[in-house]
Amino acid sequence: MMIQLYKIKEALLIFTLLLLGVLRVNAQIGFGVGNPINPVEISTDAGKVVIDNMGRLGVLVPSPKVAVDLRSGNNGSIAIGNTDKTASQAGAGALRYVASPAIGVKGYLEFSDGINWVSFFPKGKPRIVVMANKITQDTYVFESATPSEIGTKSGIVQRRSSYLTNWVEKLDSDSGVPTNNFDPATGEFVAPRTGVYFATFTFALQSSQVNTGGNNQTEAIWEVRNTGGTITQRVKTNNGYASDTGASPNAVPVGSACTVSVYLNKGDKLRPFTWITVAFDGTISQFDISGSGAYNSLTIVEQ
Repeated sequence: MMIQLYKIKEALLIFTLLLLGVLRVNAQIGFGVGNPINPVEISTDAGKVVIDNMGRLGVLVPSPKVAVDLRSGNNGSIAIGNTDKTASQAGAGALRYVASPAIGVKGYLEFSDGINWVSFFPKGKPRIVVMANKITQDTYVFESATPSEIGTKSGIVQRRSSYLTNWVEKLDSDSGVPTNNFDPATGEFVAPRTGVYFATFTFALQSSQVNTGGNNQTEAIWEVRNTGGTITQRVKTNNGYASDTGASPNAVPVGSACTVSVYLNKGDKLRPFTWITVAFDGTISQFDISGSGAYNSLTIVEQ
C-alpha cells in the first residue's frame, strides 16, 4: 500500500514538472501569428497588437515604449467618452470628453486631478469668458479733489472718477466651467493666469441728464492694477457730444464704450470706470437702464 502511494506521488510530481515545462514553452500566445516573440501578439489586417514582457501594450507598434503606445503613424488616434463619475471617483489622471458646448466650443477634454475635473485649453479655443450688464445706478467715486465725496453713489458724479459697480453677471466661465474670476459687486476681474485679454464695456446716460451747454464728453476707461494695487495701465475712449444733444426734440442717450486687448499677469485686476462732464460740476447723471440694461454691458474674453 505504501509503495503504491509513493508511486502515485511520484507520478503527480512528474506530471506537475511536465505541465510547468509546457506552460513555460508556450508562454507566448499568438493569434494569427506563427512564432510570437512577445507574451501576446495579435495579427490584424493593419498590423500587430502586442503585449511585451513589461506588460506594455503596442497597437500597431512592435516595440512599445510606454504603458500604452499608439504611435503608429497616422493610425494612432484614441477615442474616449464622457462619464458621470466625480473626479474623485474616477481618480487623478482620468480623462473624459465633454460634448456639451461652451461659448464657441462644440466639445472639450477634461482630466481629473483627484478632486475636480479640469479643462484642457487647446489653441484657438475660448477660455475665460465673462459677460455682465448693469441695471442699477450704483457707482463708487474713488478719485475726487473733495475727500468727503469718496464712496458709493447712485449715478455718475460729474467730473469725478467712478467705478461702475453692482453688475448683473450673465456668465463667468473657464471653457464652460463656472468660475469666480469676476466680482459683479465691484466690477473687478482678476486674471487667473498670465495672458492677453480682450475686454469691452459700454454705458449710456439718460438723455434728460445731458447739459444743453457746450463741452459735453463722456469717457469709458479700463484700469489695470497689479497685485500690489499699483496702477499699471489705463486705456480710455473719449466721446464728445453737441450742445443740443439733450434738448428736445434731439434728446438721445449718450455714453461711451472702451474696447482693449491688455496683457495681464496672474493676479492683475481689470476694472471699468468712467469720467463725464455732461452737466454742472458735482451733479449726478443717471444711467439709461431701459431694455434690461442693454446699453450698459461688459465682456471679457481670454485670447
